[in-house]
Amino acid sequence: MRRDDGSRHERWLVATTEYAGMTSYTGGIGRHYAALLPALVRQGAEVDLAVFSDAPLLPDPDLQGVRLIHVERTGNAPASLVLLRNARRVRQLYRGGSYARVFLPEWAALGSALPRSAPLLTNLATGVRLANETSRLRLRDFPVSSRPAILTQGVLEARQIRRSAGLIAISRAMLRWTRAAFSPLPAAAVVRNCIDVDEVRRGSLSTSPPQGWPAGDDPTILFLGRAERRKGISEAFAAFGELHARIPSARLVVAGAGGDARFEPTRAALLAMLPASARPLVTWLGHVPGHDLYRAVRLASVVICPSRWEGFGNVALEVKTIGTPLVVTSGSGFDDFCEDGVDCLMARPGDPGDLAAAIFETLTDRAQAAERAERGMAGVDHFAPDAVAADLRAAADQLLGPARGS
Repeated sequence: MRRDDGSRHERWLVATTEYAGMTSYTGGIGRHYAALLPALVRQGAEVDLAVFSDAPLLPDPDLQGVRLIHVERTGNAPASLVLLRNARRVRQLYRGGSYARVFLPEWAALGSALPRSAPLLTNLATGVRLANETSRLRLRDFPVSSRPAILTQGVLEARQIRRSAGLIAISRAMLRWTRAAFSPLPAAAVVRNCIDVDEVRRGSLSTSPPQGWPAGDDPTILFLGRAERRKGISEAFAAFGELHARIPSARLVVAGAGGDARFEPTRAALLAMLPASARPLVTWLGHVPGHDLYRAVRLASVVICPSRWEGFGNVALEVKTIGTPLVVTSGSGFDDFCEDGVDCLMARPGDPGDLAAAIFETLTDRAQAAERAERGMAGVDHFAPDAVAADLRAAADQLLGPARGS
């Protein structure tokens, strides 16, 4: 349906387990959706949002025209039951409305109970199978009590992917991996993630450093990401240990939620990888929300995102927006928007020596690092919400056909 001003109207149902400004934990997908959905509204779409969270929502979120139609507290029920219950709730919400588009991540399989006739676009980000594969975790590596939920989630996510009317991959690497893992697939397109470019820049200029930020002017290496193997936390510590011998004053700051100590490296295990003289130079910030995270990025000498594999890597895009020198890994989603030696340095995934060399080069050749950061800033408007929302709508039309009546 066309409005009087020429904009096109359609109704979208979106469900997620994290959403910036609303859920206490927010990773890349939560910040992406919080930027993307208001942009869809600005372009004439009617967007209904359902949030499934294991913690209370933050008060007074600014949804910018997005309608919050359902909040589900997952509580303390068994994880397998929560997965099934949430999927049934999404099916009820879908049947209670008239939706031209249903847009759901594959994580947590929220769309696995929808009928085959649903206009389901699964947003391929990172499912449980990929997360565990990247971490090199096998089922037997998990506690026995966790295994039923992991198996259930894997089965339901695969069901959602295969039953989708279309797939929206966040990067070319993500689509390649999914085709290899689940082929044959429904029709698919690649639509990049977005960030709120203006908000990231504003947040980075806040006056106070995040709580716990180290004092002084020593070179600071900021690791961004959950403290998990798949995010390269072990490689970051091994690289810092090598670097310490060459730049003894350098500090490592870890900003990201901790991994599950039942199967991820503990702080003690990570510190044990370092020489004794380097251990006091590590600062743990934990999960850093909102503007504090962006301020930390601006304060850092270099930001590292050494993921073993990454579906896209919103946080690296945020670093480029702020203009801090960046080191990422090659061979996955970073490749869609990072170019080695041009706007960042890239290290081989799983290679601490290569990572240490890239960090060393960044810290010792500040002029070249600044030039790369400047070039990185120049291209970020391509990832602003309105541009990405327009491309998402075009991809939805390509995969599903124009929305009825539009």
